[in-house]
Amino acid sequence: MGARRIKSDWSGIGFGTAAPYYNMAKKTQKSFICNSCGATYTRWQGKCTQCNEWNTIDEDHSAPVISGKRVEAAGPLSDLPFLAEIDPEETARKSTGMPDLDLVLGGGLVPGQLILLAGEPGVGKSTLILEIARKFTGRIYYFSGEESPGQVRMRSDRMKIDGSRIKISREIELDAICSRMSRDKPDLLVVDSVQTISSREGNLPGSPGQLRDAAFALLEAAKRSKVPVLLTGHITKEGSIGGPRLLEHMMDTVLYFESDRNNHYRILKSTKNRFGPVGEAAILEMKSDGMTPAERLSMMRSEEPPSGCVHSVILEGSRPIVVEVQALVTRSAYGPARRVAEGLDTGRLLLLAAVLEKHLKLRLSDYDIFANIAGGFRADEPGLDLALCAAILSSFNELPVSGSTGILGEVGLSGEIRPASREGIRLKELASLGFENLYISNGSSLAEMEGWKKKLYLRQLSGVQELPGALFAGRETDGQ
Repeated sequence: MGARRIKSDWSGIGFGTAAPYYNMAKKTQKSFICNSCGATYTRWQGKCTQCNEWNTIDEDHSAPVISGKRVEAAGPLSDLPFLAEIDPEETARKSTGMPDLDLVLGGGLVPGQLILLAGEPGVGKSTLILEIARKFTGRIYYFSGEESPGQVRMRSDRMKIDGSRIKISREIELDAICSRMSRDKPDLLVVDSVQTISSREGNLPGSPGQLRDAAFALLEAAKRSKVPVLLTGHITKEGSIGGPRLLEHMMDTVLYFESDRNNHYRILKSTKNRFGPVGEAAILEMKSDGMTPAERLSMMRSEEPPSGCVHSVILEGSRPIVVEVQALVTRSAYGPARRVAEGLDTGRLLLLAAVLEKHLKLRLSDYDIFANIAGGFRADEPGLDLALCAAILSSFNELPVSGSTGILGEVGLSGEIRPASREGIRLKELASLGFENLYISNGSSLAEMEGWKKKLYLRQLSGVQELPGALFAGRETDGQ
């Protein structure tokens, strides 16, 4: 049987006018997304090249991409206005009722602000939300996807909170939440947590595509209705916020809620804030009836401290905290000398031990050095360098430093002493606790201490070579 001949008409490409029209279907291009970092790919692969995680890439069903699609304007384009022609929006902040939280937020809640509160499980995110509800003066809409309204009521009764201004629901539908926000316009809307929100697209709650859609929808609804929105978020085992990085980019403010090593206090820090400074911290104390701002955290000075103990000041945001820096220097019995730090940077301890050995001619290579900050605090700032050097010298020479002495300064590799950052705030905290003898850098500016420096004995040092003579004058030491 002979092959059939198919008659073709090629006149449409230059050989005639009756060219046939071939309607080719548009190709749908698949998209793949990493569940760990949110990176997108056009095809599946075993390892994510952004976060180097294996088997975390899945197909993204949230927004299929149509290749070859032309985007046409919906209508005539209007002229864009100049920035000077825009009426400034009302930026009056509303206090949360918690002064420490207002400090972290930069002065309070801004209309339309989108806030993400992230923390590890059990740190107290839901308790903090109810603590805000206790003192907040406006209406609050509370959407709880992780707990039932009855469970939230049990916690509020334990905390003795009046729930007459709090409307609660277990709705997790994204469209319903945005619709209620736009219609009722509460003074504050809370979603606990953003990983539980679902939408009609069929994505699983907590998936990267779902979190991305929720962030865009809530951002648009918050800006349009001018309602501040507080979202809680989960933390992964690596310490980062669960979901794509885009989730943090969409937020106006990102807050991290963490506990100290001994689980005594809760520390709330801002890592991103479009309406205020970044780096401020609120220190709260968990009690049976809720969270309260921690009272003075500074270590009270000892009248006769043992050798190896020196007082200095660290900063949590703009809040000064007096701490006790401890050092133990003991002869190494076996093997090479060890350097162990708790609450301090071990690398910084190695560096300062080498500086003291070089410039004070000490044989610290034959001694183990253990350093610690009393009370379970952690600090990684150069403002404690001089205090750590003084603690090492005190333990090495077995000579105590006076309990009324406070030491501040950064130590360089050449032995020079530089001023600590925001030194005026630190020195004022030392003076308020009764410290009378303060050792600082000779490069420190004393202009901001004019009102109260006359009550103190300020000794300014230029290098670590002067430290033994200043601290142990008239007493025999090994460091000259």
